[in-house]
Amino acid sequence: MSEQDNITSLVDYGTTWLPGSYSTLSDIVDVQFNAILWLSVFGTIGITLVTLYFCLKYKRTEKNQVAEKQIDHNLTVEVIWTVIPLIIVMVIFYWGFRDYLRLMVAPEDAMEIRVTGEKWRWYFEYPGTDKRPSDDLVVPVGQAVKLVMSSKDVLHSFFIPNFRVKRDVQPNRYSHLWFEATKIGTFQIFCTEYCGAQHS
Repeated sequence: MSEQDNITSLVDYGTTWLPGSYSTLSDIVDVQFNAILWLSVFGTIGITLVTLYFCLKYKRTEKNQVAEKQIDHNLTVEVIWTVIPLIIVMVIFYWGFRDYLRLMVAPEDAMEIRVTGEKWRWYFEYPGTDKRPSDDLVVPVGQAVKLVMSSKDVLHSFFIPNFRVKRDVQPNRYSHLWFEATKIGTFQIFCTEYCGAQHS
């Protein structure tokens, strides 16, 4: 889909896992992404090392070797491997839900722009412009912007990687997202829902 042509492709892809950061929401997303990523990496490494340790420690050294004793369970170990992951998951849930609300609820003074998805482009309607739609999304730096979005035909998905915002857009209903740009730049808008032959 040619939505990426609405805002030309001068994208700063950054030097990390994620593209360059150009909105106030980016830090919220990036910090949580990196925290969960590295927690997963170290957790995987830890589990792998423990597994290898027990495989080597208790491997059979003789063909007919019999184990010295059979351990059915260990309450202390079972409590530890249940409680610690539970605490970690609950912390991640609380952190994620708190930040989700921050991402979803736009400030009351946000500038509202109407967005209409259509094969194969986006239309943007600015306040005070006599409802003349534009092919380009232009927003001020330092001003919260709320997008009220709908589709004229099929499912679309509005995505600006540098702002860390993405929302599905459907016919006959409205969806919303908001952001506040922190730097001047020109960025790509993508449709991440397969919407037909010219979808990108």
